[in-house]
Amino acid sequence: MDAIMREWHCRMIRNVRRRWGEPMQHVIDQACCGVVNIEQLADDALIQLHKDMERAEECIREGISFHDAGLLRAHYG
Repeated sequence: MDAIMREWHCRMIRNVRRRWGEPMQHVIDQACCGVVNIEQLADDALIQLHKDMERAEECIREGISFHDAGLLRAHYG
């Protein structure tokens, strides 16, 4: 992925976070386990986070919990 596309994905993720607030931060934090921030994610992980954020927006609109949608995963156990 080139630098322009990476920046676009990061910008869109940040925009979704600003729009919906704290619930989205849980999705971001989960994706960033092991890295400092979204800019350090591998290309595949960044794209997956963007997809997860779009799905999370749909969940909020439809009243579906992130857990029920499979967006929150256990890291331990």
